Amino acid sequence: MPRIKVATLNLFNRMGDWELRLPLVVDQLVELMPDVIGFQEVDLMIDQGIEVSRAVNKRLADEPHYRLKHATTPGLRASIFGIGTLARIECVEHEILDLMTFDRIAQRMVYAVDGVRFAVVNTHLHHPPEAVDERAEQAEYILRWLDRHEALPTIVSGDFNSYGGERTVEIMKGRFRSALEAANGREPEKTWPTPVNTFDDAPAGTLDYIYVSPQFEVVEAGLAFDRPDAENADRFPSDHLGLYAVLDLDS
Repeated sequence: MPRIKVATLNLFNRMGDWELRLPLVVDQLVELMPDVIGFQEVDLMIDQGIEVSRAVNKRLADEPHYRLKHATTPGLRASIFGIGTLARIECVEHEILDLMTFDRIAQRMVYAVDGVRFAVVNTHLHHPPEAVDERAEQAEYILRWLDRHEALPTIVSGDFNSYGGERTVEIMKGRFRSALEAANGREPEKTWPTPVNTFDDAPAGTLDYIYVSPQFEVVEAGLAFDRPDAENADRFPSDHLGLYAVLDLDS
């Protein structure tokens, strides 16, 4: 029964003093050491994902290094809505889905551990709090995409920008379990914001999720990238808190 650790984090692109936040991301990523982590708001204009992966790999010595799969839509939005997935396990497939609205996309990777294949989807849905219907349509579009593929054990994670009780959450929980809810009996109080974001006055809440199909047993799950700088209590790795989950895959 393979055991895997997955994580997700919205990097907040280059905003919020990225060069000062980068060491926090790297330190806490090395400490967490997930097998797969999906990033959202990866600024491709500054090779943000490459910067993170190189900094982490320098710290890993003989450990398996992370490899990055990027995805974006063309144009200036590449500096805002790029996504990327780092993994230190074998990736055998990678494809990108254009969600066809608001420059949003999703990635689907297939990984193999001990000969067992499973899929990981990384996505970032439309953000205005009032865009409830638009997010639901994007979630349904992703599920229809998955239906066209081989039926593999699947993890869907990322920044869904969806508060508890929204239709998007209901859609996802109609097919998957939330790893954090399964492990802890409830979702976190919030995954957004941290003090890094000084301008968005949207309500605080849980916007990020790790959803898992029934083939996974949730061993442990919780918040990640949630510690501030030792010298500045308002500086966090991002304006979002990250999530992680340890999963056993029934083979």
